[in-house]
Amino acid sequence: MDGFSKFITEYKKGDIICKEADLQEHFFIINKGKVQVKFEEKDLVLITLSKGDFFGEDSLLASQLAHYTVEAIEDSKIIKIPVPSLSEMMKKNKDISFKILKKLSEKNTKTVDSLIMMQNRQKIDLGDEGLPDPPEIETEELTAEKLNPGLKVYLVIQRSNRVVQLTKNSTSIGRRDYTTGFVPDVDLTKEDEEKYISRKHSSISFSEDVFYISEEPGAVNGTFLNGNKLNTGVKYELHNGDEITLCHLNMIFKY
Repeated sequence: MDGFSKFITEYKKGDIICKEADLQEHFFIINKGKVQVKFEEKDLVLITLSKGDFFGEDSLLASQLAHYTVEAIEDSKIIKIPVPSLSEMMKKNKDISFKILKKLSEKNTKTVDSLIMMQNRQKIDLGDEGLPDPPEIETEELTAEKLNPGLKVYLVIQRSNRVVQLTKNSTSIGRRDYTTGFVPDVDLTKEDEEKYISRKHSSISFSEDVFYISEEPGAVNGTFLNGNKLNTGVKYELHNGDEITLCHLNMIFKY
């Protein structure tokens, strides 16, 4: 961050950061805030990007024009780095190159998901057979040993007010991995826009009439139960109304 700090530029909500058909000469990394990538002529928002995301990768090609317009939708701090400076950094630090490639892969996947969602919405608008609206309470896929049907167990995700019913004796919680195809039983990808939560972050298990939560090996940024940090791999007993926090995302355990 020390090397990038001199390139930080502040933008107000509504500012146009780069415009379609402009010559691309900078690479942009979002340090704070959110932006929308869109096609102005078609009035189409392609994707929303937030902290840690980047755009302007077209600038890595010589004399390349921008394919889209980028607008700040929040007050933002963005690292606006000239391509020659970025190239020098990439030569000196291979980690930077690796992280850019990794984030580019994630961005491409998010863009494809966004396009698929737009296509499905269009099918519904046209009256074709499309995807149904999601229910208020989501039930996990029954791919593991099921809980007793008489047990009504839920997680209330406070950021989105989404309610997920737990139906398995062992429930994984985290973010989906677009590279491997892994999807946790409770998928927090939409709520965790900052991408702080690990793919396999924690799990809730049921044994001998008691519910437990544990943090998975390799999880980063912490798992907390009622404000107390959990030790990785250790099971902690859960009670009705307990607050579970994965890094920054709060959930209430209900049964």
